[in-house]
Amino acid sequence: MIDINLLRDNPETVRQALINRQKNSSVVDEIIQLDSSRRELLSNVEKLRAEQNALSRQFTGKPTEEQVKQAGAIKEKLKTLETDLKETEDKQNLILEEIPNIPASDVPVGKDDSENPVYKTVGEPRKFDFQPLDHADLGEKLDILDVKKAAQVSGSRFGYFKGQGAVLEMAVMFYAFQKLIKKGFIGMIPPAMVKSSSEWKCGYASNKNLFNAYYSAPEDDLVFISSSEHAVVPYHMDEILDANNLPLKYVNFSPCFRREAGTYGKDMKGMLRVHFFNKVEMNIFTLPDYKISDDMCLEMLANEEEIMQDFGIPYQIVKNCTGDLPQPNRRMYDINSWFPGQNAYRETQSCSNCGDYQARRLNTKVKINGKNEFVHILNATMITDRAVLAIIENHQQADGSVIIPECLRPYTNFDVIKPSQS
Repeated sequence: MIDINLLRDNPETVRQALINRQKNSSVVDEIIQLDSSRRELLSNVEKLRAEQNALSRQFTGKPTEEQVKQAGAIKEKLKTLETDLKETEDKQNLILEEIPNIPASDVPVGKDDSENPVYKTVGEPRKFDFQPLDHADLGEKLDILDVKKAAQVSGSRFGYFKGQGAVLEMAVMFYAFQKLIKKGFIGMIPPAMVKSSSEWKCGYASNKNLFNAYYSAPEDDLVFISSSEHAVVPYHMDEILDANNLPLKYVNFSPCFRREAGTYGKDMKGMLRVHFFNKVEMNIFTLPDYKISDDMCLEMLANEEEIMQDFGIPYQIVKNCTGDLPQPNRRMYDINSWFPGQNAYRETQSCSNCGDYQARRLNTKVKINGKNEFVHILNATMITDRAVLAIIENHQQADGSVIIPECLRPYTNFDVIKPSQS
């Protein structure tokens, strides 16, 4: 949630940010009007409470009939004003929670992901002397992926990793997890479901659409996490962190559940865009300084790059434009890896700085010079199942086999996946 003081003092900054994000900017005027009404009501409530207290202090023994009448009138006025105040606060908060974070000044302005500029390109796509297959066809031939059976069992946008494919999946996840443990990250395997209030505090959805935005069990007040961030970031809600312990770095492994609403017809073949996948994620809490948190964002991005280089996958980094930023994000980078079977770069990782946006809802603070301030919170995808698909496509051979990246062989105990001889 943004700081209401920013909206009061710099409404044009918020208005322009909404325009740049392709959002309705008229809500700025609406909130300012509600905020003015709320403050006026609050002032009147406080005055009546002061009158009420002053009158109570006048009572010596049994109150007079006039005093009782006066007290009753104040009580009735106070009840009406407190009701009005609560309604106004609720209206203001419902609109305020819809306002996304203010993008950093260097975030490119654009309407959607088609306008994300390329920030960096690493590696040359391999030139094949045969027609490369995509992961779906190759995985079927090698009997390591099964989308057809998953469709029978679970429906569209699901898949099985099986045999050596399942081993490769686990190897990728554990390699990524261990890599970050060696860099000083704290390991975490969080719950796969969180309370709706915890999900709301992550800042991606409003109360109005919370259960519709995710796979959920409303009768149990639970939401299935779409990333481990949604269970790990709330780990420190309502806490005051020790400044000496920051940055606080977590590496998490979790299953992730996504509806993929609005993407039907997009990446339907194979297992690129599925409703369930595994993920190794980074979450970091830093001091509330944009220089510090933006530098930390680049450090996380470097970790993502390093693992793709370990796997021998060519990739591009794009700077996400204003129209492609999720609600809590101040800035975001995407890594798009090369998929030769599709002759295209596809997103495999992202890296985000949310500033203090999430910390405001979570009430996660740090004491600095005797004052409690909201921390900055960051998230980044170290790896998902898509990395396995990229490995399969990029390291396929003319005979239909797939060479395993050397760094993963101690975890797979095989260096090649070969077609069945039967």
